[in-house]
Amino acid sequence: MLEITKESIEKATAKARQTKPLVKVIEFRLYQVTNRTSGAKYTVKFSKVGGKKFAECDCKATKICYHIGSTIGLHIVLAAQTVKA
Repeated sequence: MLEITKESIEKATAKARQTKPLVKVIEFRLYQVTNRTSGAKYTVKFSKVGGKKFAECDCKATKICYHIGSTIGLHIVLAAQTVKA
């Protein structure tokens, strides 16, 4: 699991905007990201422990990747809706 910070997510989000991967919700906090060019699929999972936010991706990256960057916006929206429900 990698801790999400403002600094770590900015670069990943910028790359996600360039590559425009396809994001599919599997369930709350779990997403599938598909590379539109290669068709490669990755799974991204979010969690929260002690007020800190974490993410993990099954790609080979060892830091916050663009797969996480591509899902964070959708996850924030869904999390806000869940809190209101």
